[in-house]
Amino acid sequence: MSLEHAFFVSQIIAAIAVVVSLVFVGREIRANTQAIQRGEHNSTMEQWTVIRMAMAKDRDIAELMAHGLDESRALDRADQLRLEQMLAEIAWAAFHIWDRTQRGIFPQGTFEFTGGALLGAVLATKRGGAWWRGARQFTFLPGFVADVDGLLGQGKAMPLIFAAAAAPVVAGATAPTAPGARAAT
Repeated sequence: MSLEHAFFVSQIIAAIAVVVSLVFVGREIRANTQAIQRGEHNSTMEQWTVIRMAMAKDRDIAELMAHGLDESRALDRADQLRLEQMLAEIAWAAFHIWDRTQRGIFPQGTFEFTGGALLGAVLATKRGGAWWRGARQFTFLPGFVADVDGLLGQGKAMPLIFAAAAAPVVAGATAPTAPGARAAT
């Protein structure tokens, strides 16, 4: 084998090595991107968990949200401030889902079916709507405001409390049965 042939063989081997290394780098970038997206999902879940757990663990906050939003009880200035801070937290958590959806981190439709749905339910209440009319002017990006207003304009907000129309549960009472069904004995 001549020196010239050895040179060409080494060039071919080098080219193959470059292609193999590019494939490896591409796979590593893909894995890294997936890990970053998973981290974004986890971060979003943590933000919502703080809000949900505040209401689940603290009856006072749950009552503030439930009664404060539907105006079934009067709020003093301190409770009004607390309610508005909870609304801001919910709106900002929904904003982060919206933002991550806009940037392509979350699939299209994620905002509308998750944080946007809950935000819409909260803002469809009397006090929630009043808060949004003020906050939307100063606090959020115009694109987010437009999308939230679009959700609200559809008039299909999910219920804030799914069982709100059901009869209250009384300790020791039996559950009602469906028409035509036999009660358990």
